[in-house]
Amino acid sequence: MIQTRNQYLQFMLVMLAAWGISWGARFVMEQAVLLYGSGKNYLFFSHGTVLMYLLCVFLVYRRWIAPLPVVGQLRNVGVPWLVGAMAVVYVGVFLLGKALALPAEPFMTKLFADKSIPDVILTLLTIFILAPLNEETLFRGIMLNVFRSRYCWTMWLGALITSLLFVAAHTQYQNLLTLAELFLVGLITSVARIRSGGLLLPVLLHMEATTLGLLFG
Repeated sequence: MIQTRNQYLQFMLVMLAAWGISWGARFVMEQAVLLYGSGKNYLFFSHGTVLMYLLCVFLVYRRWIAPLPVVGQLRNVGVPWLVGAMAVVYVGVFLLGKALALPAEPFMTKLFADKSIPDVILTLLTIFILAPLNEETLFRGIMLNVFRSRYCWTMWLGALITSLLFVAAHTQYQNLLTLAELFLVGLITSVARIRSGGLLLPVLLHMEATTLGLLFG
């Protein structure tokens, strides 16, 4: 009975921490945008501010809330399959988009428009480094941790739910095909987190997704 109660309290702690940290990240990003405005480098400043916030809470979370390994296990977790799956998703969505004659995402077409070389560098730093670190820490780290239990199926349920939340967070995209692509990206990175146990592999796969997204538009 005591063990069951402790497990319930631990679950509530992890869930409340996930909600609080996620809400805090959103609040910090909104405040950063309000302070900086909608200038050319608002993505860099907003994501940079969120990363500093997450660094502040990361050690506290790992120490007192729940385990959150950084590296995890990188051998025998199917890395080539995960890398290949990510490539298949982007190539498949690209070909399907061409077949359906879907327009390019406005967000992507404006990403580098009218930007100087320093602005482009800051944008690349944001989408290749800051965004993967922030999003994988939140979605595949803190949020997915809510579903940790002695039953392995709960983590797979968490993979589905956090992938949907991952899609919902990307309000800048309009095409349904892009949203489906993001959902699959969320699933692949969730599998990477579950199999490796750490955040490094999901972050690297997110960087691969960013590269493929730029290549295939």
